[in-house]
Amino acid sequence: MAKVKTLKEAISDNVRSGDTVFISGMRHGAPSAAIHEIARQRIDHLSLIYCLGMTSILLIAEGLVDKMYTGTAAQDEKTNAALQRARSLNKYPVFEEYSHFGICLALLAGQMGIPYIPTKTHLGSDLMKYNPNLTEDECPFTGEKVAAVRAVVPDVGIIHTQISDAEGNAQKWGSLGVDRPGINASNRVIVTTEKIVDSDVIRRNPNNTIIPSFRVDAVVEQPFGSFPNHLAGCYNGDTLDFQRETRKMEDLEMYLKDQVHGLGDWNEYLEKRKSIKGRDYLESLKIQNPILSDPVITGF
Repeated sequence: MAKVKTLKEAISDNVRSGDTVFISGMRHGAPSAAIHEIARQRIDHLSLIYCLGMTSILLIAEGLVDKMYTGTAAQDEKTNAALQRARSLNKYPVFEEYSHFGICLALLAGQMGIPYIPTKTHLGSDLMKYNPNLTEDECPFTGEKVAAVRAVVPDVGIIHTQISDAEGNAQKWGSLGVDRPGINASNRVIVTTEKIVDSDVIRRNPNNTIIPSFRVDAVVEQPFGSFPNHLAGCYNGDTLDFQRETRKMEDLEMYLKDQVHGLGDWNEYLEKRKSIKGRDYLESLKIQNPILSDPVITGF
């Protein structure tokens, strides 16, 4: 049980100013609670690896992100309140762009412990001109031209899962995106999870273990830890509400004031959401027949 922490403890112990941080979840199962806590603790000068992320805009808006590694990100400042606010703070991030497959390869190389990985993707694209971690190489066997994608090794990775045991054997299913290479490439790992279960539950279906316990530094049980994203087998998302509440500069600043810095933790945030949307709001998002999407009966 030594790894089981509060979210506040897990973030303060493992996320440091200047870190390269991998954030899991490509539109599915992102660790939103952890992102809010990083913003609440104002941990700055981060390099962020987050593909198709949504709640990461809070970190950008707070001026906490120096660099974004991304497969795609909204960079139209005219319509992006987070970028506008970062600009006003003189904390506008640098974007290092890949294709989604490219950032996956960079993390896979990091997971494998190799300096780069060869590929055909990116060849002929303008990404090769602007990303210093993409270059051309020659196959030593055939002389064929290939692209080389430099490894990315995050200082810390954060993943939200459906279940984990207390030691950090964490299981996630559904759309995984770059979660597996990203979290396994990371030097330190925080697992936030909907439910801490007995290790026997994990052993019933080991194929779903996305990261083993010996790689994990902290485990946090945090129900609805991915909201407003959806999480397979657990709940539907409500991303439209989040987008509405953060689209304009004044709305984004109000969200940061009232729903990040004005609250003590994620449980208070969930209570705040219920006060805004109704007491049954979160309950209405829950999957009513989780056994149809769960690979094992987990006791939710």
